[in-house]
Amino acid sequence: MSSSPKASDAATAAAKSEKPEFQSYLNNDGIDQLEPAERKHKVSSLSLTDLNSWQNGLTKLSSSTSLNKSSSQNLKKVDSLAKLSRNSSIIKRKKKIVVDHARVASYAFCFDIDGVILRGPDTIPEAVEAMKLLNGHNKYNITVPSIFVTNGGGKPEHVRSEDLSKKLNCTITPEQIIQGHTPMKDLVGVYENVLVVGGLGNVCRNVAESYGFKNVYTPFDVLKWNPAVSPYHDLTDEELKCCRDVDFSKVKIDAIMVFADSRNWAADQQIILELLLSKDGIMGTQSKTFDEGPQIYFAHSDFIWATNYKLSRYGMGALQVSIAALYKEHTGKELKVNRFGKPQKGTFKFANKVLSNWRQGVLDEHLKKLSINDPNADEADILINDEGEEIINQAKLESFQGLEDSDDEEDPYKEPLAVVGNQDKITLELPPASTVYFVGDTPESDIRFANSHDVSWFSILVKTGVYQEGTVPKYKPKHLCENVLEAVQFAIEREHELELKEWNETADNEDDKGSRINFADLMMTPSEKEEKSKAKTVEDHEAVEVPVVLNEQIEKIKDVQV
Repeated sequence: MSSSPKASDAATAAAKSEKPEFQSYLNNDGIDQLEPAERKHKVSSLSLTDLNSWQNGLTKLSSSTSLNKSSSQNLKKVDSLAKLSRNSSIIKRKKKIVVDHARVASYAFCFDIDGVILRGPDTIPEAVEAMKLLNGHNKYNITVPSIFVTNGGGKPEHVRSEDLSKKLNCTITPEQIIQGHTPMKDLVGVYENVLVVGGLGNVCRNVAESYGFKNVYTPFDVLKWNPAVSPYHDLTDEELKCCRDVDFSKVKIDAIMVFADSRNWAADQQIILELLLSKDGIMGTQSKTFDEGPQIYFAHSDFIWATNYKLSRYGMGALQVSIAALYKEHTGKELKVNRFGKPQKGTFKFANKVLSNWRQGVLDEHLKKLSINDPNADEADILINDEGEEIINQAKLESFQGLEDSDDEEDPYKEPLAVVGNQDKITLELPPASTVYFVGDTPESDIRFANSHDVSWFSILVKTGVYQEGTVPKYKPKHLCENVLEAVQFAIEREHELELKEWNETADNEDDKGSRINFADLMMTPSEKEEKSKAKTVEDHEAVEVPVVLNEQIEKIKDVQV
């Protein structure tokens, strides 16, 4: 007895509903299950320059405050901090309609390159203007630190930075560049013999050697050793020039590192799979358990990428899927790989470290030299006069000399205030970025990367690369823009609104003294507070606005005092 068509259709629908959802091999590492980390502390939207103005007095004082608790003479100098703060005219801010003095932003940018800055070999026109805005050429006169995090590679970081500098008409340094294989620097010393795959000629070999890897081999070396490894590829004269004479029957390959997109999938897959199935990473051998081969690392997992062709091209992620499928077909096992690049957490941590260092460098450079007419000129050690000559900032020097001479006649612990420089001195850490805007064109890597690891990262998707307008991305951005220029303009306006609000909330207000923080009380030790409470005496101390983000750092100074 046959079932009715309706019953058959219902059974088919039920079977389909029970079928497990397709799981891509590229998503087997739990990235989608990650929850972005919450902020542990409130972070100020005030510029790093303005925060530095407040910290200036604290830094000068802390330089003479040794961490050696036995040195009570040095610790007594903490009492001078309140006086130092009262001598700083910058600490007292006036309310504004617009914040437009020269400064370094509390926020920062990270950019993908392909599809955001470049499309194939061509520069996306709006990218040049976007970089100008970030470098301070905007109506708010603010400089915004930025780095580039690309899954691309196959060339040294300094070559990539030089190329971007020419195309963007501004200086981009190697320290701003994170390529897919850049974090592999940390593997130097872990592996003795490595096979590096991808890129043109010997470029990736040279990059690996520049990182510090000692014995670096390429598929070309293997093909020269035994052309039968990949019988359908004959080495060209140019490829032969890149080869080294190696007997791979006697060399143990400890790791395979795919640095860049393969230029020859057939040959590269043959060699990679043979090593994965080998015994101890030696060509021409085969493991009985299929788990004695070398570790394999991929610089990224981008399945597709944008070129100047109208359709996207398959990338390293597609090669990864292909190798994994062949491995599973041969062994029945899932291939275990080590992934770098976006959206991996290892690359996120590496990017955070690089961004922090770059933000500090931008701030230091900004404060190092300022125009003599700049509103923040009293923060600089060296000033530039109207003739372009460098001069010592005498006013800054005299302000500290004058401070030392004032109200200290009876202070037996009086000593010069030095500049922080030694590791055994208290230093103030750079606060984390208030927001990190990540601009990308690929939802599966860029937006997923920005959304997965930290709530302070703000994802912006642009329409100049892989993303096709009208489609619904699986990983949704926090904002969608036409291009990188629109993304930068959006962020600058958004951040200025936040900065202006905080500026005016903490600005000098003679009618609202109750909301201001008394600096002298803030710096008291518990014993001093108890003594003051018992005496029930209230002194009229001048108040100073203190950004919330610095309270923890103040506590560090107080701990030394106890």
